[in-house]
Amino acid sequence: MKKVIVAFDGLHFSKGAVNYAIQLAKDSGSVITGVFLHDLYYRYGASATVLEGQPYFDASPLLKLAEEEEVELNKSIQQFEWYCKEFYPHYEVVKDMGIPDYDLVRESRFADVIIVGGEVSFTEEKQKANNQFVKELLKDAECPVIIVPEDPDPIHHITLTYDGSASSVFAIKQFLYLFPAKRYKEFTVVSVAEKEDSMTIPREEAFMNFLKKQVSTVHFEVLPHGNPGEMLANYINTHRTSIVVMGSYGRNVLSRILHKSTSEELLQNLKVPVFITHI
Repeated sequence: MKKVIVAFDGLHFSKGAVNYAIQLAKDSGSVITGVFLHDLYYRYGASATVLEGQPYFDASPLLKLAEEEEVELNKSIQQFEWYCKEFYPHYEVVKDMGIPDYDLVRESRFADVIIVGGEVSFTEEKQKANNQFVKELLKDAECPVIIVPEDPDPIHHITLTYDGSASSVFAIKQFLYLFPAKRYKEFTVVSVAEKEDSMTIPREEAFMNFLKKQVSTVHFEVLPHGNPGEMLANYINTHRTSIVVMGSYGRNVLSRILHKSTSEELLQNLKVPVFITHI
C-alpha cells in the first residue's frame, strides 16, 4: 500500500480514525494523507435569508463564522500533525473547502484506502434520519473505505463476508492485497445460507481453494437462512472480531446500521471497523 487517506470533518477531529490510519500505515509502509473537509455548501446555505420575497446573501455573518471555523479547522490539523510526528512521520495534509462527498470521492481515485471515523457527519443537523455523507461515500468512492468507531481494537481477528458474488470476492481480494494475510493470524469467513434446508456456501470448493492459497488458517461459519443485512449486522455486533470485510453485503448491512441513526448513535452502533469496497 502507498496512500492511506484519513478523512476528517474539519471541525471534529477523530482520534480513533488517525490512530487506525497510523496502525495500517505502519503495517504497510504507507504515507498517511489527512484530508480535512469543510462543508461550505451547508454553511453558505445556512446564511441565506429572504428580503421582501427575494433571496439575497448576507455575507457578514458568514465571514465571522468562517474566521471562527478556520481557527477550529487549524486546531484539528495541528492535532493530526502532532499524532503523526509522534507516532508515524510519513504524512501530508490536504484541506478541501467545498462539498465533502464530492471532494473525498475525487481524492479517492488516487488512494489505496479511505478511513473515516464513524461519527463524521459534516453537518450540525444532528436530528437527520441517517448519515447521508457516509452512504454517498460508500456508493461513489473509487477505493475501499474503512469506517471505524472512536476506539477500535488493533487488527488481529478478521471477518470476511462471502455470498458467492463477484463483489464479495473482489472485496476479499482487495483486503488481502492491501493487508497481506501473513501479518494476521485469525480469519473467519461468514456467509448467510441461501436456503432454509442448506448450510452450504456458494461455490464452496472453488472459494476454499482460492482462500487457502492466501490464508494459512481460516474458520468458516454459515449463518441460518434469513435477511443477509439483518443476520450480518447482528453477527458483527455480537461476535469477537477486529475488522469486517464486505463487498455486496456491505451496503445492505450498513444501511441497517445507519437506519434512523443520528451521527452520535452511529458511533454506538458501529462497534468494529468495517472495510467496504465494490466493483
